[in-house]
Amino acid sequence: MIDPIISTAAALALSVIFASAASHKLRKPHWFRRQVEEYRLTPSFLTPVIALALPVTELLTAAGLLWTTSRPYAASVALALIAAYALAIGINLMRGRHDMDCGCSGPAMRQPLHPMLLLRNFFLGVLALGALFPMLERTVSLHDNFVMVAAGTVAVLLYAAADLWLANRPLLIKLSGDK
Repeated sequence: MIDPIISTAAALALSVIFASAASHKLRKPHWFRRQVEEYRLTPSFLTPVIALALPVTELLTAAGLLWTTSRPYAASVALALIAAYALAIGINLMRGRHDMDCGCSGPAMRQPLHPMLLLRNFFLGVLALGALFPMLERTVSLHDNFVMVAAGTVAVLLYAAADLWLANRPLLIKLSGDK
Protein backbone atom coordinates (compact mmCIF):
# COMPACT_ATOMS: atom_id res chain seq x y z
CA MET A 1 0.00 0.00 0.00
CA ILE A 2 1.23 3.45 -0.90
CA ASP A 3 0.24 6.88 0.34
CA PRO A 4 -2.33 8.66 -1.87
CA ILE A 5 0.05 11.62 -2.22
CA ILE A 6 2.69 9.48 -3.93
CA SER A 7 0.21 7.59 -6.12
CA THR A 8 -1.65 10.70 -7.23
CA ALA A 9 1.48 12.80 -7.82
CA ALA A 10 2.96 9.99 -9.93
CA ALA A 11 -0.30 9.57 -11.84
CA LEU A 12 -0.60 13.31 -12.50
CA ALA A 13 2.98 13.53 -13.77
CA LEU A 14 2.59 10.50 -16.03
CA SER A 15 -0.73 11.78 -17.32
CA VAL A 16 0.85 15.08 -18.42
CA ILE A 17 3.86 13.30 -19.96
CA PHE A 18 1.72 10.78 -21.86
CA ALA A 19 -0.77 13.42 -23.04
CA SER A 20 2.11 15.55 -24.31
CA ALA A 21 3.69 12.58 -26.09
CA ALA A 22 0.37 11.67 -27.73
CA SER A 23 -0.21 15.27 -28.74
CA HIS A 24 2.92 15.66 -30.86
CA LYS A 25 2.33 12.25 -32.47
CA LEU A 26 -1.29 13.00 -33.34
CA ARG A 27 -0.55 16.53 -34.59
CA LYS A 28 2.21 15.30 -36.95
CA PRO A 29 1.11 11.78 -37.98
CA HIS A 30 3.38 11.61 -41.06
CA TRP A 31 6.41 12.51 -38.95
CA PHE A 32 5.52 9.85 -36.36
CA ARG A 33 4.94 7.21 -39.04
CA ARG A 34 8.51 7.86 -40.27
CA GLN A 35 9.75 7.57 -36.67
CA VAL A 36 8.09 4.16 -36.28
CA GLU A 37 9.66 3.03 -39.57
CA GLU A 38 13.08 4.37 -38.51
CA TYR A 39 13.24 1.98 -35.54
CA ARG A 40 13.06 -0.99 -37.94
CA LEU A 41 11.41 -3.29 -35.40
CA THR A 42 8.17 -4.26 -37.12
CA PRO A 43 7.08 -5.18 -40.64
CA SER A 44 6.39 -2.06 -42.71
CA PHE A 45 2.77 -3.04 -43.38
CA LEU A 46 2.10 -2.61 -39.62
CA THR A 47 3.59 0.89 -39.47
CA PRO A 48 0.33 2.83 -40.09
CA VAL A 49 -1.52 0.78 -37.46
CA ILE A 50 1.27 1.19 -34.89
CA ALA A 51 1.64 4.90 -35.66
CA LEU A 52 -2.03 5.43 -34.86
CA ALA A 53 -2.40 2.91 -32.02
CA LEU A 54 0.51 4.23 -29.93
CA PRO A 55 -0.65 7.85 -29.53
CA VAL A 56 -4.27 6.80 -29.03
CA THR A 57 -3.12 4.37 -26.33
CA GLU A 58 -0.99 7.10 -24.75
CA LEU A 59 -3.94 9.50 -24.71
CA LEU A 60 -6.29 6.91 -23.17
CA THR A 61 -3.59 6.05 -20.63
CA ALA A 62 -3.18 9.72 -19.73
CA ALA A 63 -6.94 10.02 -19.14
CA GLY A 64 -7.12 6.73 -17.21
CA LEU A 65 -4.41 7.83 -14.80
CA LEU A 66 -6.60 10.70 -13.57
CA TRP A 67 -9.26 8.52 -11.90
CA THR A 68 -8.53 6.19 -9.01
CA THR A 69 -10.87 3.51 -10.40
CA SER A 70 -8.99 3.23 -13.71
CA ARG A 71 -5.54 4.16 -12.40
CA PRO A 72 -4.23 0.60 -11.83
CA TYR A 73 -5.13 -0.40 -15.40
CA ALA A 74 -3.76 2.79 -16.91
CA ALA A 75 -0.57 2.54 -14.84
CA SER A 76 -0.10 -1.05 -16.06
CA VAL A 77 -0.44 0.11 -19.66
CA ALA A 78 1.93 3.01 -18.95
CA LEU A 79 4.50 0.61 -17.52
CA ALA A 80 4.18 -1.67 -20.56
CA LEU A 81 4.57 1.28 -22.97
CA ILE A 82 7.59 2.60 -21.09
CA ALA A 83 9.20 -0.85 -21.15
CA ALA A 84 8.44 -1.23 -24.88
CA TYR A 85 9.95 2.18 -25.65
CA ALA A 86 13.04 1.34 -23.58
CA LEU A 87 13.37 -1.99 -25.41
CA ALA A 88 13.10 -0.25 -28.80
CA ILE A 89 15.74 2.29 -27.79
CA GLY A 90 17.99 -0.43 -26.34
CA ILE A 91 17.79 -2.61 -29.44
CA ASN A 92 18.70 0.31 -31.70
CA LEU A 93 21.54 1.37 -29.41
CA MET A 94 22.90 -2.19 -29.59
CA ARG A 95 22.64 -1.94 -33.38
CA GLY A 96 24.89 1.12 -33.17
CA ARG A 97 22.18 3.51 -34.33
CA HIS A 98 23.12 6.42 -32.05
CA ASP A 99 22.44 9.13 -34.65
CA MET A 100 18.77 8.36 -35.23
CA ASP A 101 16.15 10.60 -33.65
CA CYS A 102 14.38 8.83 -30.79
CA GLY A 103 11.18 10.76 -31.52
CA CYS A 104 10.76 11.50 -27.83
CA SER A 105 10.54 15.28 -28.12
CA GLY A 106 8.36 15.54 -31.18
CA PRO A 107 9.28 16.93 -34.58
CA ALA A 108 10.43 20.29 -33.24
CA MET A 109 13.49 18.94 -31.42
CA ARG A 110 15.71 16.15 -32.73
CA GLN A 111 16.97 13.90 -29.95
CA PRO A 112 19.61 11.28 -30.86
CA LEU A 113 19.49 7.90 -29.16
CA HIS A 114 21.62 7.78 -26.03
CA PRO A 115 21.89 5.31 -23.13
CA MET A 116 20.65 8.08 -20.79
CA LEU A 117 17.22 7.66 -22.42
CA LEU A 118 17.08 4.26 -20.75
CA LEU A 119 17.69 5.90 -17.38
CA ARG A 120 14.97 8.46 -18.13
CA ASN A 121 12.59 5.60 -18.96
CA PHE A 122 13.56 3.90 -15.69
CA PHE A 123 12.44 7.10 -13.90
CA LEU A 124 9.14 6.95 -15.79
CA GLY A 125 8.80 3.29 -14.83
CA VAL A 126 9.22 4.21 -11.16
CA LEU A 127 6.44 6.79 -11.58
CA ALA A 128 4.23 4.14 -13.20
CA LEU A 129 4.88 1.77 -10.28
CA GLY A 130 4.01 4.58 -7.87
CA ALA A 131 0.68 5.04 -9.65
CA LEU A 132 0.09 1.27 -9.88
CA PHE A 133 0.40 0.25 -6.23
CA PRO A 134 -2.82 0.25 -4.18
CA MET A 135 -3.36 3.36 -2.08
CA LEU A 136 -3.78 3.53 1.67
CA GLU A 137 -7.29 4.40 2.75
CA ARG A 138 -7.05 7.77 4.46
CA THR A 139 -8.64 11.18 4.36
CA VAL A 140 -6.85 13.53 1.99
CA SER A 141 -6.63 17.13 3.20
CA LEU A 142 -6.44 20.35 1.20
CA HIS A 143 -2.73 20.50 2.05
CA ASP A 144 -2.32 16.95 0.70
CA ASN A 145 -3.94 18.04 -2.57
CA PHE A 146 -1.49 20.92 -2.87
CA VAL A 147 1.45 18.58 -2.22
CA MET A 148 0.16 16.09 -4.83
CA VAL A 149 -0.08 18.77 -7.52
CA ALA A 150 3.28 20.31 -6.55
CA ALA A 151 5.06 16.93 -6.52
CA GLY A 152 3.51 15.97 -9.87
CA THR A 153 4.60 19.30 -11.32
CA VAL A 154 8.16 18.82 -10.04
CA ALA A 155 8.29 15.35 -11.62
CA VAL A 156 7.11 16.77 -14.98
CA LEU A 157 9.67 19.58 -14.76
CA LEU A 158 12.48 17.12 -13.98
CA TYR A 159 11.41 15.02 -16.95
CA ALA A 160 11.30 18.09 -19.22
CA ALA A 161 14.73 19.23 -18.01
CA ALA A 162 16.22 15.77 -18.67
CA ASP A 163 14.56 15.70 -22.08
CA LEU A 164 15.97 19.12 -23.01
CA TRP A 165 19.42 18.20 -21.73
CA LEU A 166 19.44 14.97 -23.74
CA ALA A 167 18.20 16.73 -26.87
CA ASN A 168 20.81 19.49 -26.57
CA ARG A 169 23.66 17.26 -25.42
CA PRO A 170 25.22 16.91 -28.92
CA LEU A 171 25.25 20.70 -29.31
CA LEU A 172 26.74 21.18 -25.84
CA ILE A 173 29.48 18.66 -26.61
CA LYS A 174 30.23 20.36 -29.93
CA LEU A 175 30.38 23.81 -28.29
CA SER A 176 32.70 22.61 -25.53
CA GLY A 177 34.99 20.85 -28.01
CA ASP A 178 34.76 17.53 -26.10
CA LYS A 179 34.37 14.22 -27.84
